[in-house]
Amino acid sequence: MTRRNFSLGVVLLFAVFAGGANGQEDPAKKPVNFAREVLPILSNKCFVCHGPDADEDNLHLDSFESATQDLGAYKAINPDAPEESQILVRIHDQDNPMPPEEAEKQLTEAERAVLDRWVRQGGTYEKHWAFVPPEKCDLPHGENENPIDQLVREELRPRNVDLAPEADRETLARRVALVLTGLPPDPEQLRAFVADQSDDAYEKYVELMLASPRFGEHQARYWLDAVRYGDTHGLHLDNRRGIYPYRDWVVHALNENLPLDDFIRWQLAGDLLPNPNTQQLVATGFVRMNPTTSEGGVIPAEFQAKNNFDRTENLGTVLLGMTLTCARCHTHKYDPITQTEYYQLLAFFNSTAESPLDGNSYEYGPTLRVPANQAAWSEWLELESRRDQLLRDADVFVRTNAKVSDEDRKKWSEAGTLDRLKLLANSESTLSVLRNHEQAKELLSKVVEAEKQFTTTLVAKELAEPRPTHLLNRGEYDQPKGEPLEPSVLTVMGTLPSGAAKDRMGLANWLVSREHPLVSRVLVNRIWQRTFGLALVRTPEDFGLQGQQPTHPQLLDWLAVELQDSGWDLKHMLRLMVTSNTFRQSSVFRTDIQDPENRLWARGPRFRMDAEVLRDIALWASQLLDPHMGGEGVKPYQPSGMWKALAHPASNTKQYVRDKGELLYRRSLYVYWKRTSPHPMMTLFDAPDRESSCVRRSRTNTSLQSLGLFNEIQRIEMARKFAERLIRGADSTDDRINIAFELLACRKPTESERSVCQNLLQQMADRYKDNDEDAKSLLSIGDAPRDETLDVGELATWTQLTSTLLASDIALILY
Repeated sequence: MTRRNFSLGVVLLFAVFAGGANGQEDPAKKPVNFAREVLPILSNKCFVCHGPDADEDNLHLDSFESATQDLGAYKAINPDAPEESQILVRIHDQDNPMPPEEAEKQLTEAERAVLDRWVRQGGTYEKHWAFVPPEKCDLPHGENENPIDQLVREELRPRNVDLAPEADRETLARRVALVLTGLPPDPEQLRAFVADQSDDAYEKYVELMLASPRFGEHQARYWLDAVRYGDTHGLHLDNRRGIYPYRDWVVHALNENLPLDDFIRWQLAGDLLPNPNTQQLVATGFVRMNPTTSEGGVIPAEFQAKNNFDRTENLGTVLLGMTLTCARCHTHKYDPITQTEYYQLLAFFNSTAESPLDGNSYEYGPTLRVPANQAAWSEWLELESRRDQLLRDADVFVRTNAKVSDEDRKKWSEAGTLDRLKLLANSESTLSVLRNHEQAKELLSKVVEAEKQFTTTLVAKELAEPRPTHLLNRGEYDQPKGEPLEPSVLTVMGTLPSGAAKDRMGLANWLVSREHPLVSRVLVNRIWQRTFGLALVRTPEDFGLQGQQPTHPQLLDWLAVELQDSGWDLKHMLRLMVTSNTFRQSSVFRTDIQDPENRLWARGPRFRMDAEVLRDIALWASQLLDPHMGGEGVKPYQPSGMWKALAHPASNTKQYVRDKGELLYRRSLYVYWKRTSPHPMMTLFDAPDRESSCVRRSRTNTSLQSLGLFNEIQRIEMARKFAERLIRGADSTDDRINIAFELLACRKPTESERSVCQNLLQQMADRYKDNDEDAKSLLSIGDAPRDETLDVGELATWTQLTSTLLASDIALILY
């Protein structure tokens, strides 16, 4: 026996006797969960050579059939005589081990023990957990307690610990406002909640946040990251493109709580709905979001393929939580996705009508004329509703009334929406006898006048005849193989229903069907991530075999089914999460449990907020924040020459012309997103470039971030206006410090915090005493006018304090 075999034998023997002596179950006989214990080991340590993409003449371990096939004198797994399985020999063989000694990843002793138990128990296989449709487990306490708390406590109970105590009201008010709206609560909202002694005070406060128009703006950021929204094409010249109405539609849809199944359906295939309205067409901007080019010398057929690669792989990340990129060249090395299936999925996107090259054009058709901002949207939606009702009534009249001429009836049947409205409004038409003729004239006039304020947005449109789709050898556009492929889905996740349309609508309906194993899981996982700071599956981009296991599998599945049961109601899911005791816990680090990554959720969320939120909090505290919603992206301060240094000389985005006035202070959601050069303060705090999908931002901590927080023009300007607010708001130093902390931290300062603030104020007062020029130099930064009624030395002193506060944890951390 080799030394390693001997060591393992001693370990197992000791375990057997120890278990028997204590009357406990023999660990060696404990049933193995293949999907959650064995498959991750095989995927991580074995599939690189023995997975789905292994050579045909090599051993495959990705299925029971291949693992148990007769290899001559032996079987890798022998279900009839498990002890004779070759796997057992090789994983314990010190002289000729598997994995081989030169392999990058080696088995641990614990992993060997799991594989040993699995093989000896028969070596049975199961589907990877993520490919099995979720089901709700039975709750320990039924409906008497929030299901989240019940399932989190189930994992804590064996460790003899419970959830942490609830955070104080002020902390909760700040936490839930930032999670739902991305801004702290207004002081009046905060005080009203703290003073409210009713049993449902917190629930009423949550509803207030969910109803805020700022809710949709904040929640939209996460979706725009995922779908790689940008205001420019993204490649080569990186010119402007007309797409921002899609961003505004996302905000509107989330504020209106559009069910997430429709949210997905409209984006993938709104143009394929019967008589789609403006919103449903604008939503298809999702299909047009891929980076594009029209660089001289590029080959259209190549970019037809590349555009579709991007769409297919984006769908994989955003809705399936799967990495599909490697399957464009070969069968997936780890997950059960064949190369053929990849191209069958791609075929759903291969017949959209736009050219593969964008012409470097803003209006890269197909396009649609739509409202230019949220105010215009509101007006248009009311007009559209009236128009559609009028046309429905008229349609009945046209089909049933003998007074309508055959010529007008023919014109009506062939006319689009606007032309039908014109027919109704035409006094010489036989349709003018319709009682709504005058109403049609008035409505047509208003429609023509809205439309003068419209802008362009990119939309999806299907070709009359679909393009043929072929498997491409090694992903090369000029090496098609075999017969054309029909659009189809990844079979490990199910099949299209019999008779389903093989177009984007059929794909969308399959994705949001109750039988789909992944979409609802993937969505609730990211909803949890933006609520708690970390996801249940900590690799939200990868639910496949290489991804992490969920921290709480039953909780993830319960939430996934609840999303479906609720009618795909996003606000319901967020309400369920933020009203749970799990969310309401204190976020103070616990010493009574070893859980540094908070995988047990035994303390509340605590994380550095995203770049946009950091800027928005400072704009809000300084009373500079412009509440205007929607419209073309704005250009705040940034170092001169950045775009020019990175841009092609022919690009129409090489010159950065910053905005003036209120546009400088619009919410960060609306900052212009040039894909090859996002705003530097966004990049500094880990915002993605949006050239590809991002469903999990990094959170770095660098000295350069501190430099930016204290020196960037807008940060100084916001600190100055914040200081003005404090000086005008109170006369005493203590009262001003109280206001600052109430705004940023939703509480009064501690004595140590107050002392530090007072010391800094004294140092700055000494610095600016009899030094007005130095003070004026600081106060001249930024376009916002200075309140010249205030003493320059005092204002500069308080500006230094507010600048420090805005760069401290109370303005950077959600806790």
